[in-house]
Amino acid sequence: MTAQVESPSEDKLALTTGETGPLWGARPFFIVGAPRCGTTALSKYLAENPDICFAKPKETHFFVIEERQLSAEDLTRRFLQRHFPGLGPEHKAVGEGSVSYLYAPEAIKRILVSFPEARFIVMLRNPVDMIHSYHSRLLYTREEDIRDLSEAWDAQAERAQGRRVPSTCRDPRVLQYFEAGRLGSHLEALFEAAGPERVLPLVFDDFARDPAAVYAKVLEFIGVPPDNRGDFKVKNEHREFKHAWLQSIFMGKFGVPMTLLIRLHQSNWDLPRRLTRPLRKKIKRYNTVPAERHTLDAGMREKLATAFAPEVAKLSALINRDLSHWR
Repeated sequence: MTAQVESPSEDKLALTTGETGPLWGARPFFIVGAPRCGTTALSKYLAENPDICFAKPKETHFFVIEERQLSAEDLTRRFLQRHFPGLGPEHKAVGEGSVSYLYAPEAIKRILVSFPEARFIVMLRNPVDMIHSYHSRLLYTREEDIRDLSEAWDAQAERAQGRRVPSTCRDPRVLQYFEAGRLGSHLEALFEAAGPERVLPLVFDDFARDPAAVYAKVLEFIGVPPDNRGDFKVKNEHREFKHAWLQSIFMGKFGVPMTLLIRLHQSNWDLPRRLTRPLRKKIKRYNTVPAERHTLDAGMREKLATAFAPEVAKLSALINRDLSHWR
C-alpha cells in the first residue's frame, strides 16, 4: 500500500455546536508522532505561523485520556475551549501534536468522529536512531532509570509484567522500546483508521536536511498559504538535568502525589496554567543543561537494526521509498 496524498480542497471545515454558532472555519490537523522524530520542532514552526492556531500545550493527549462517555459535540467543544483559547476567524488551520495518537488507532477514530475533515501528519525516522534518542529522553523525564540502553532493552519483558519499573514512571508502556519503534506497523494501522489520503508521512532525514521544504509541504497539505519563513532553528536538542530531585518535582514525580504547583499547572483551569507556566519555565531552564548524547555501540546498533528490519521493510512499502540504508 502506498500513501497517496490529496491536495486539500478549498472548502474549509465549518463546525457548529448548538446555540454557540460556528466555532471555526479552519482545517483541523494532528501531528501524531513518532517520538524523537522532529514533531516538537515542526509544531513550533507551525505554531508561529499567523494562519495557524496550535494547541496549548502542544501534546494534549486529549483523545486518549478524555471521558469516553461524552458526545462527539461535547468532546469537540471541550477540546477547542480547553486547548485553543486564541482561536479566531483569521485562522485557516488548527492543530495539535500528541505522539500518543500514533499508538492508539481508537483515538484516531474518535478524532474523526469529532472532526471528519481531520488530516494527520506522521514523522518517521530510522528506528535505531529513534530508540537511542527516545531512551535518552526518558532518562531526562525520569520515566527511565536504566542508563544503559542495552540493559533497558533486555528489561522489556520483565517490565511488561510490572517488574523493574521506576517509581517515577507514570505509564510502564513507555518503556516498551520495541513497540515504540514499530513504525511500519503503526503507520499501517493509521492508514487503516484514517485512510492513506488523509495522512502525510514525513521522513526525519528530509526534515533535518531541508526543513524549509518539509515545512512548505506541510502547509500545502493542511491548506495554508506559504508564509516565506526563513528561520528554522534546531529544537529539542539532547538535554540532561543538573539535580535529579528537582527534575522529579518539575516532572511531577516522586512516587507520591504531585506538588501543588504541578497539580495547578495540569488542572483544567486556564488561570492556574497561566500563573504557573512562567515559574515552571524558570525551573526548567535552571535545571537543564545541553549535552552530547552517548554514542550507540556497534553491537547494540546491530541488535536494534536486526529487530526492526521487518518494520523498515514494511515502512518502505507503505511510503513507496527505499529505506534499505536504515537496515
